[in-house]
Amino acid sequence: MINWGRVACGICVTGLQFGEGFVADERWALTEEPYARLLVPLPLSDEGHYEPSGEHASLAQTLFFADCIGFDHDCPTVVLPCRTDTPPPYEAIGHKRPWHEPVRYYRDALEASVEFAHQIRFNDDLALRYAPEGDPLASFEERFNNRREALSLYASAIRQVDLLSEYLGLYRVLEWPQKDNGKKFIEAHLDEIGGYDFGSLQMADLGYHRGPVEDPIEVFEVLRERAQGRIEALRTADIEIPAHLYALRNGLAHGKQDLVLNDFGPGVDAVAAELPLVKLLARIAVEGGGETAAVITAEWR
Repeated sequence: MINWGRVACGICVTGLQFGEGFVADERWALTEEPYARLLVPLPLSDEGHYEPSGEHASLAQTLFFADCIGFDHDCPTVVLPCRTDTPPPYEAIGHKRPWHEPVRYYRDALEASVEFAHQIRFNDDLALRYAPEGDPLASFEERFNNRREALSLYASAIRQVDLLSEYLGLYRVLEWPQKDNGKKFIEAHLDEIGGYDFGSLQMADLGYHRGPVEDPIEVFEVLRERAQGRIEALRTADIEIPAHLYALRNGLAHGKQDLVLNDFGPGVDAVAAELPLVKLLARIAVEGGGETAAVITAEWR
């Protein structure tokens, strides 16, 4: 019997079909908690069963799992408290209300923000990429060994509702490998996008909408098509792509000159056009890119 009272926090991710959950790193069962409806990591014994006396996942471990799930499904995740005695990370400004429960309010607000961030990106639900047990893709510790910083940067970027903030966050991932301005990484990996194995991420209409159920959409293939279209257009216009992407980054990050503003017009359109390209480059950066990623994808895809 699962002792839900020992669970301190869980992962909120909307628009993802959990099914029965999955096993991660051969020692954690990611299972949906029935009351809070959060995905929580539960300790497993050597026999693969829930271990009531086992060490439950820490906040740091749960955050890591949230980042992994967010990266693999390109969807926003947040970690929320399960217990009412857990304080929010900061105190909101305002008068005290006897009917106002800070933890509940904080959690509901974050849960809503994740749902809206998902709806901006996808029209339908995403299919879980992990098999229930023994899936190499769920070997998170091995996959992201020495790459947790890049993983965290990516997960933070896709939590943003504003696409300008998402672009800036994704570009930070491109700066991570060589700790520079990212232009060398872009130049070295730009031509990989066409043949890179990003894996299969399917979005499917489950019949919630009127009309017949539609065929699944391969999300990464849609992003690849859009990114390659931009590469061709920029090269045809004789625009140096690394410098162009970096200039957009500077226009968002700095308040000096050539600013990119949320004008609901040309400024936003310019960033939105390059977002798929920067996103796929960032995914290559998280996974290692080049020959390293080729070896990894052969086993994990």
